[in-house]
Amino acid sequence: MDTNFYIEHVRTDAATMSAIAHSTPLDTDVPTCPDWDLRDLIIHTGAVHRHKVATLLGDYSEEPAPRPNTPGEDAPDAEVLEWFDEGVAQLLDSFASADLDERTWTWCQHDHTKDWWVRRMAHETVIHRADAEIAVGITPAIDPALAEDGIQEIFDEFIEGGPSWGTVMPTDRTARIVTPGRSWSVRTAEFSGTSPHSGKKYEGLNSLVYDADAEPMVTVTADPGPLDLWLWGRGDLPDGAVDGDESIAVHLRSVAAEATG
Repeated sequence: MDTNFYIEHVRTDAATMSAIAHSTPLDTDVPTCPDWDLRDLIIHTGAVHRHKVATLLGDYSEEPAPRPNTPGEDAPDAEVLEWFDEGVAQLLDSFASADLDERTWTWCQHDHTKDWWVRRMAHETVIHRADAEIAVGITPAIDPALAEDGIQEIFDEFIEGGPSWGTVMPTDRTARIVTPGRSWSVRTAEFSGTSPHSGKKYEGLNSLVYDADAEPMVTVTADPGPLDLWLWGRGDLPDGAVDGDESIAVHLRSVAAEATG
């Protein structure tokens, strides 16, 4: 996808979040983010934006930037909203001023350029825009091209395979995810290994692998927007979307929702 495509979605989706927050009490519950209200959602998203400003403009090629300061519990709502809007403006400015081809820290295994964060921020922002809309009773809609790319991002960046220091064991449970524009054939898997960085041991962590030749035991077919939201745990599929072993679809959705938080 074109970088400007992602940037424009960050701009418009952040603006929608801001408009909702300016017109809604910030203690409004956010059903898709348990224990959060709108204030928590705005502060979380704003902190993510500001962290990426530091990442893009600072020298953090080998390690993540420090966490940014956030408004305190007693900060007035108006101050929180101003802080969020300023962070969005800073993020957009950083996209324009940074050399997006430069190396920076990412948690991705295969891409350590600043440009990677532009795509990541587009999907981070659109999902939290959807959270804000759901909080005020609006059914969210996602641009089909962005949503299709979002499905790809979930599989590639969140749950496909695992770090190179571990072992991935595919299972016999297969699925195909289908939108009008493309499809993904996957096989559920389990990841195990011990991190050489932290020493933490992982055993049987849910994962998946691509398998274009696999005969699917379940096919999930829907427009990309509902599919993207479903994988993020932000909505249900339309009736008739699941054909085959529904338990595999439920498992895939739970793995994706857990991995994306």
